[in-house]
Amino acid sequence: MTTFTLGPLALPWMAIPWLALLLSAWLTTVWRRRSGRADAEPLLWWLLTGALVGARLAFVGRYWDQYGLTWALIDIRDGGWWWPGGVAGAVVGATLGWLRHRHAGGELLRTLAVGAVVAVPVLATVMAFSGVRPMAPEVALQDLQGRPVHLLDSGPATVTVVNLWASWCPPCRREMPVLQQGQRLYPEVDFVYVNQGESSARIRAYLTEQSLRLQRVLADPHSDLLRALGSSALPTTVLIDARGRLVGSHVGPLSDASLRHLLAPYIKE
Repeated sequence: MTTFTLGPLALPWMAIPWLALLLSAWLTTVWRRRSGRADAEPLLWWLLTGALVGARLAFVGRYWDQYGLTWALIDIRDGGWWWPGGVAGAVVGATLGWLRHRHAGGELLRTLAVGAVVAVPVLATVMAFSGVRPMAPEVALQDLQGRPVHLLDSGPATVTVVNLWASWCPPCRREMPVLQQGQRLYPEVDFVYVNQGESSARIRAYLTEQSLRLQRVLADPHSDLLRALGSSALPTTVLIDARGRLVGSHVGPLSDASLRHLLAPYIKE
């Protein structure tokens, strides 16, 4: 399972401990404020803003050559965050907030302590599950001629990128040129594109319309692979190692930088 579904949102599992920390800290702040304690909510917002800005700046700085001076710098739809920057940004944000609301500094520490008590077991649980490398699911797929195929029929590779997409999905369409370029930039990586729920004729027409030259395109008429991966969002991209194990995932559109970040442990920089 690559994502946690919350209503219309599909969140990566590793985001859950952070959400648990923030939600429990905020609820504690509200409860203590009603009990006549100092209001630490403004400080909490300073901390959160600093963490988000810091995580984005750290990611952009790490992959600056992939961004340059373009609007992509602020396009957070690619999921480009790096946690060391988030920690540093949280410290800076909390410090700036404390300078404006000194009276609530102690309350912020108390609410974060409560949040940590809640978040640590959640993090331990998520880490325990993420440490298990399940095998890639076996589902009935087809090539564009309608012949049955297996997901990894192309043979073992250091790592295989499996992208789940559909032609009606705007984020999928936006990331296709990124993935096509990735084929050229990372020749040691296999790329497989598994269309969800569309006919072979529609898939071929879309590839022709967009002048896309993709390595290996398969059809999943009933979206079985998406369900087997435990995801409900398109696009979803997973990594499969040479032993057929799921070793990574990304929910949402990939940019040049986020694709490189996803592949970083498996390619030569």
